[in-house]
Formats: sequence, C-alpha cells, structure tokens
Amino acid sequence: MQPWQDPELEKIRQAHIEFAKENLEGDYGQRDKDGDFSFERWKTAAEYGTLALGMPEQFGGKTVPISHIVAAYEGLGYGCHDTGFLYAMLSQLCGTQMTLKLLASEKLQEKYLPAMIAGDSLAAYCSTEEEVGSDVFAMSTMAIPVDDGFKLNGHKRYLTNSPKSNLALVFAKTDESRNPFGLVALMVDMDSEGARHGEEFEKAGFRTVPMGELFFDDVHVPKENVIGGAGGGLRAMAESAGWERTVLLANALGPMKRTIDEVVARARTRKQYGKPIGSHQQISAKIADMITRYTISRQLVYDIATRVDNGGNLQPHLQDASIAKLYVTESYIQNQLAAVQIFGVRGILMDYPYQQDLRDSIGSTIWAGTSESLRNTIAKMSGLPVE
Repeated sequence: MQPWQDPELEKIRQAHIEFAKENLEGDYGQRDKDGDFSFERWKTAAEYGTLALGMPEQFGGKTVPISHIVAAYEGLGYGCHDTGFLYAMLSQLCGTQMTLKLLASEKLQEKYLPAMIAGDSLAAYCSTEEEVGSDVFAMSTMAIPVDDGFKLNGHKRYLTNSPKSNLALVFAKTDESRNPFGLVALMVDMDSEGARHGEEFEKAGFRTVPMGELFFDDVHVPKENVIGGAGGGLRAMAESAGWERTVLLANALGPMKRTIDEVVARARTRKQYGKPIGSHQQISAKIADMITRYTISRQLVYDIATRVDNGGNLQPHLQDASIAKLYVTESYIQNQLAAVQIFGVRGILMDYPYQQDLRDSIGSTIWAGTSESLRNTIAKMSGLPVE
C-alpha cells in the first residue's frame, strides 16, 4: 500500500475537501478578479484547525504527523479553487509558525503562536529584498546588536501576507561579511515604532493572497524576540525551507488531482468527429502524462512526509525535499498547461477556472527556491563542484 492510500489519510482528505467546498470555494472567481483577501474565510479556516496542524497543543495546536498535514491541505486544494488563499495559510504555517515551534523559546511561542493558530494574527516571512533572493548573504537589511536586543534597519519586498500582516519574521545580517553565523531571525510586531507597510503588489497568479513590502527604520527588537540565537538565522531559514519544500507542495497536489478529474470528465463527454475527444490518442496521451506526473509527485511528497514521521527530523531529507519541490512544481505547471489545451477555448475564458489554475501554478517554481537554485542544490548535495 502506498503511503497516501492509508484509510486514515483518505478520511482526512475527504473531510477537508468537503469543508473547503462548503466554506472556502464560494465566489472564488470574483475574488481572483478583485484580488480580494478574505479575513472572514481566514478566520473560518483557522477555526476548523488549518493553522493548528503540527503546532503545540498548549497554544491551541494539534499534534499530528506531517503526512496528516499534507493530506489535509491536499484535500483543501482539491475542494477549493482559491489556491492563493491556501498558499497564504501554508506560508504562515510552514514559514513563521513552524520556525517558532522548532527554534523559539517557549516564552516567545506563548507570545505569538496562540493568535496565529486562532487566525487572529497574520505573519509575513521576510527574507527577500529587491535584489536578493536565493543569495541570502547579499541582503542589505541589518540588525545591529544593542544592550537589550537589536536595532533593525532594512527594506523587504515580495512578501506573502505582508500588506495585511501585524507580525513579521525578519531575517537580517549582523555584520557585512558572508559569515554563516552572521544572520539573525527576529519576530517583529508591525505596530513597533519605525516598522511600516509599503506598496501592495498586483500579481498574475495567487491574486487572493496579498503580497507587498515592509520597511524597518531603527526598529528596536528586544533580545527575547530572537529566534534560534544571535547567529541562528541561517538555520531558521533552512528549517522553514525544508518544510516549505515538503508540506507546502500539498498546495499543488490537490489542484493537480482536481484538474485531472475535470479533464477526464470533459474528454469522455466532449465529441469531435462523432466520438469523444478522449478516444483520440493525442488527447489520451496528454491525460496519461498528467496522471503520471501527478502520481509521481504524490509519491515524492508522501514518501518524504512518511519518512520524517518515522524519523522525526526533516534535515536528513533536504536533498529529497529539493528534488520533490523541483519535480512537483514543474509538473504542476505542465499539467495546468495541458488542461488549458484540452479544454480549448474554455481553457482561456475568464468564466472558467482553468486559466486561473494555470496562473496560480506558475509562481510555484519561484517560491521556496527557484527551479534553477534547486538544481544547483541537488547537484551540490550530490558532490558536484557547483559554485
């Protein structure tokens, strides 16, 4: 039996499919057109437990295996076309919340996790800058040590959730070198003096998740808001990246399966030249490729999740997580492109969801490591002298 065929996981998937259809799906097309982020739906989803998965129970969380989190979000992605909204939730869960759980003091967890788990706080994960993506040591944001903490100065851009955020997990350098211990992770309240929101960006895909920029001008961050110690920023990044490259991929699995089911139904009923288009080898071959890519993607994600569930640590599986992220996200885009082609004119009409599914898939090869950087990572971890 494959990991995803576990009856308990299927029960979790089905429950979340039904919840998403009933509570998150409505008016998704209009929300996409308007770029509307719904706090009401965010709170509804949080009350159902979507931000509690894998979190400490004493702060309102629910202790579950990683495979259960994957199954839950796969179900949500199948039942709800609003992939951007689900990405926003997973981004907070895998980025900020998981980093706090794994590396922050219990006092800091107690300060921030309950409100995030309950859906009352929205956090932005702040690593990228205008000219800084994968090369984190090139960032210009600085955190200068002072007696009782850090003085934070910098400008972070292209941040998920940031326009609506009241919290920020900020990565900054403590000196100008490329010292791996010269990065720090800081929890910042956005009502702190000197912290402010900037522009909100309009995007082609994930239009229902807000993206923007944050400014930090001489923001005082108390020492108790440091995550993982003064030199622990790089470790915090690695921990969250590992989670994003496994659990966050569930956000692709659900839409991939939903699209396949819709394509198969269309290919069986749509007729050309007097017979279903699915009887034509050109169409059936496209669908077979879609199913193959989805099946392999599912195998990769659930295999890593199950291994971590059995071993308790994601770090030994980081190369496999990078492989999974590379394959799944590129397959996700290929499948959505194939669906648009099979649906023909319907595939590009705004009244149908297929163009939105394609637009939402494109960003997946950029977040949590671009395909190009992942190929470098995989090559390096295989022993190749890649610079």
